[in-house]
Amino acid sequence: MPYWATPEFRPRLIVDDLGAEWEVYDESTWSLELALDWEVLPQHERPGLIFSSSRDRRRLWPCPPNWKALSDQELLALLGKARSIH
Repeated sequence: MPYWATPEFRPRLIVDDLGAEWEVYDESTWSLELALDWEVLPQHERPGLIFSSSRDRRRLWPCPPNWKALSDQELLALLGKARSIH
C-alpha cells in the first residue's frame, strides 16, 4: 500500500492568498516516497510540520500535535511562521 494511501498519513492541501497550493504534513511520517522528492534530510528527533509547494518548502518547529484538526486559516497562519528550507 502506498504511503499516502492511508488517510492518517495523507498531507493536507491548503491554498494561500496568492493561489499557491501547499501540502502540509508531519515530518515524523517520513517515507520512501517523500525521500525521493526531498533534498533535505528529515529531523527524526525533533520533527517539524512541513509546508511544501512548487515555490518553496518550509518547516515549523515543533510540529503542533493537533495540526490535523486546525482550520486552513490556522495552517496558513503557521505557514507564515515557518522557515524556508533549501
